Amino acid sequence: MKKIALEEAFAVPGIEKITPGSLSLREFTQKMPKLLDLGKARLRAMDEHEVEISVLSPTSPGTQGIADASQERALARQWNDYLAEAVGRNPTRFRGFASLPMRDPQAAAEELTRAVNELGMVGAMINGYDNSGDSAPIYFDAPEYLDFWKTMAALDVPMYIHPRPAPPERTTTYAGYPELRGAAWGFHVETAEHVLRLIMSGLFDKMPSLRIVIGHMGELLPFWAWRIDHRIAIEGWDRWATENGRGRLHTVTEYLRRNITITTSGVFYTPALLHAISVMGHERILFSVDYPYENTQEASDWIEGVDLPRNVKEAIAYKNALTFLKLG
Repeated sequence: MKKIALEEAFAVPGIEKITPGSLSLREFTQKMPKLLDLGKARLRAMDEHEVEISVLSPTSPGTQGIADASQERALARQWNDYLAEAVGRNPTRFRGFASLPMRDPQAAAEELTRAVNELGMVGAMINGYDNSGDSAPIYFDAPEYLDFWKTMAALDVPMYIHPRPAPPERTTTYAGYPELRGAAWGFHVETAEHVLRLIMSGLFDKMPSLRIVIGHMGELLPFWAWRIDHRIAIEGWDRWATENGRGRLHTVTEYLRRNITITTSGVFYTPALLHAISVMGHERILFSVDYPYENTQEASDWIEGVDLPRNVKEAIAYKNALTFLKLG
């Protein structure tokens, strides 16, 4: 069964010096040779498991964790050019998600426009909050990002929000348990909270066509959306939000079905997939591997073996992505 994968990471040479926070992730150094490869080894893994197209993006924390904040705009541009060259060498097999200098909303909008219109990127990826230069975390529900999101909606391309470790100042939550800061737990909580901030801010009411992608079977949200909506209603928070100028038209569950698309990256677990389908519908689910941090064979064998109708599996494996990314 052919496939399209959307959360497939690469690294530019010397990235560990540019984003030293990446060294806190054990798997980063373990996977460095595969992260640096944008040719034979990656294509071989794709060929062996019928992955026709991989959408590439710089590994976390990307531009959001650059050590020197003043370099964020220039490096985003350089990385996008680097990726565009790699895609150009294999244009039928690779596509790219743009890196963005999100500390500066106007610069981010300008680079997004260039990356889409001039370089052919199919969207963008941000790696959670921005704390380049070790600043306090910046989240993108802030009012100054509204024009950036308008640019994204006008270009009609998706934003993939990828995890990164929880901010280092959260010592109370993670002190003494470094194994919980990353992909085992903190990644997913951090991303889910970021998406909830976007929802609660009313962003999707202002821009109903805005499209967000999140990986790892929805970063917990499909599994907790009912509880979120249930408690917000019982505790009267909808009324409070309206009284304080940020009322919403829909529930969290409804925004998941309207504005959010999820991928299977790194979660090759059938009960989780079946629940996500029950909440969001299979049309809002896309196959991904999370290469090279996850194994392409495991991901491929799993989706091909899932007990679902053939048309549903094909939709998740590649047909939804063809439409969503305007690839065919």
